[in-house]
Amino acid sequence: MINRYRDGEITSGQLYIMIVSIMIGTGVLGLSRAIAEFAQQDAWISVIINGIIISLTTAMAIYVAQKHPEMNFIQYTAKLLSKPIAYLILFTYSVYAVLSTGLIIRFLSDMVGTWFLPRTPTIIVTFIIIASTVYIVKDGLTLVGRFNEIIVLSILSFIILIFPSLSKASVLNLMPVGGSGVVNILKGVLPSYYSFAGFEIVLLFYPLVSNKNPKILKYSVFSILFVTLFYTITVASQIALFGYIEIKDILYVSINYLDVLDTPVIERIEIFFAIFWTFSVFGTISIQYIAASIGLQSIFNTKKTSFFTYLFAPLIFIIALLPRNTVEVAAYSDILGKITIFFGIIIPVLLYIMYHLRGGKMKNEKA
Repeated sequence: MINRYRDGEITSGQLYIMIVSIMIGTGVLGLSRAIAEFAQQDAWISVIINGIIISLTTAMAIYVAQKHPEMNFIQYTAKLLSKPIAYLILFTYSVYAVLSTGLIIRFLSDMVGTWFLPRTPTIIVTFIIIASTVYIVKDGLTLVGRFNEIIVLSILSFIILIFPSLSKASVLNLMPVGGSGVVNILKGVLPSYYSFAGFEIVLLFYPLVSNKNPKILKYSVFSILFVTLFYTITVASQIALFGYIEIKDILYVSINYLDVLDTPVIERIEIFFAIFWTFSVFGTISIQYIAASIGLQSIFNTKKTSFFTYLFAPLIFIIALLPRNTVEVAAYSDILGKITIFFGIIIPVLLYIMYHLRGGKMKNEKA
């Protein structure tokens, strides 16, 4: 049976929200630029292809987990791939989650310093963000789920902010559709994938859903498709406004996109975006942080995650301060993005294949 810890469960609705929340974070700022470098005006097609791939792998991950309703990730992975491999995968994932948390916090620190606190040292901003995150995460997954139920509302503001600048966009910048070529469109899938990183949390979180039902797979895939639609509209609208040639030279495309339109009431609308975006990134940070804690909690079979939450804090603080600037943060993030392919695609596909190679005979087995 699963060893649950205090307040360690979430509802299926919170799972869907956290899938959306962890995927829409830092990637939204420069997504268009990263993909347009390869796919040009067809960058939005690369996003759609990536969303389909991720939807399939997410469905595989949940399918296998549903066949082992009384087991957690390490238990059914041990049955399918052997115990040493299961422990190695989960430990590696915890390390990855800690590194991701540190880099995302540093990225947020740099942005907060740029927009709101230009005279405040990065070390102070970073400390405040980590302290706030620890306060959110220390009481377990349940509180993180509730926190993200509130945070997800900020994502709706992103959708609203897309439309005002469309009045100055031109659909001609998206033409000809498919003109960049199949090869370039496929090359754009990889940088698109990095912005979707985080959906692999379903591997850890599904066993902790309190009200499991057959519809979880369908609605989890719908959550991925919602993010895909959001990113597709974002990329298409920004390329339609700037053109794929100009967009390559813009560091934070989403911010420049908002600067184009002058509003009579709000002089700097990008500040509103920055506020909403900051809260959204806090949601991403809290989920990655608790995922790392749950990973080690499962390995060491402890009752609470709070011990690991406090243990990780100084380590994450050091990781966040290691990059010298935002450019190095982006470089390290690209490396982690490649590692995400292992957890987000290779592991779900491997578990799915191994389950069927064993004839699905493990459905009713206990750990």
